[in-house]
Amino acid sequence: MSHTNYPTYGFGEHAIAGDGILVESGAEFAARLRAHFTSPGYTPPLLPAVALEVHALAQQSNVDVARVVEMMRRDPMLAGRVLKIAQSAAFAPVGALTSLQDAVVRLGLRSLSEIAWEVSLGMRVFRSHAYAESMEIVRRHSTACAYLARMVSGFTSLASEYAFLCGLLHDIGMAAALIVLGEQKTTAAGFDPTLLPMALQQCHQEASAVVAGLWKLPADVTLVLGHHHDVVIDGFVHPLAAVVALADELTRDLGLGVVLGGHNCDVTSDTALAHARNALGFDRARMEKLGREAKKLISSLERGSAVATAASNDRPKAQRSKR
Repeated sequence: MSHTNYPTYGFGEHAIAGDGILVESGAEFAARLRAHFTSPGYTPPLLPAVALEVHALAQQSNVDVARVVEMMRRDPMLAGRVLKIAQSAAFAPVGALTSLQDAVVRLGLRSLSEIAWEVSLGMRVFRSHAYAESMEIVRRHSTACAYLARMVSGFTSLASEYAFLCGLLHDIGMAAALIVLGEQKTTAAGFDPTLLPMALQQCHQEASAVVAGLWKLPADVTLVLGHHHDVVIDGFVHPLAAVVALADELTRDLGLGVVLGGHNCDVTSDTALAHARNALGFDRARMEKLGREAKKLISSLERGSAVATAASNDRPKAQRSKR
């Protein structure tokens, strides 16, 4: 199926061919979703080109600012959000901005890339009329996890450039599933909504990896999204998967987990979390410190100043090593 036949594709409103979903158990429900995502005809929600292009530029050195500005102007909603963030207290202590170019320079490519991903997903992917409330829970959880993953990474020698992105996208499979189910809801005779949390829990890792692969994201990002609850890949703990697992757990501890119908859809086993802590060198004392910092970060997110906290992590590693 080509997205060109569906002008609203990427906004949670396009039609997907199918016979509806008849389920007898949560396991069968999850199997049907899994089969849908891995079928040759599946096309994920579209990401705006600007987010992908800014991300690609952020990986380069000596990027022409004028080129970035011209790219941003192709997406007025994203450009407007960037201007608003750049004018916040976190980035504007020395006076008002006069242009989008000033905003790009002030933010820096790394922050600009992360903002582009966050805003683009919020506008175009985390959307479903039929499951608006559930989708908002997934969006809030994913956004919090992105900033926490970046923070956790900063406490390690890893400091991965992909920590924020992996945190933001780790549950993209849930969002994709809600879009699919929302589109099929009117034809899904016999659909039992109480099965939804179980199905999402069982299939979202694989679905996240499938979506990332179709978006042609870096291979390491795709690998982590498909194993953010497993952590151990081919006998070894993947450090970035460990970062996301701990960030995910911190998010849940702070009341921002994906809880639908009283069921937690996003659970990592105690064994996997222990592997993650050990691999990253987090003993009890460091985990307690991490928890305190996470609470401060979430508080700043809820006050609308997430960028301020995220920006502080741009300091050189040596300046952060004593936290």
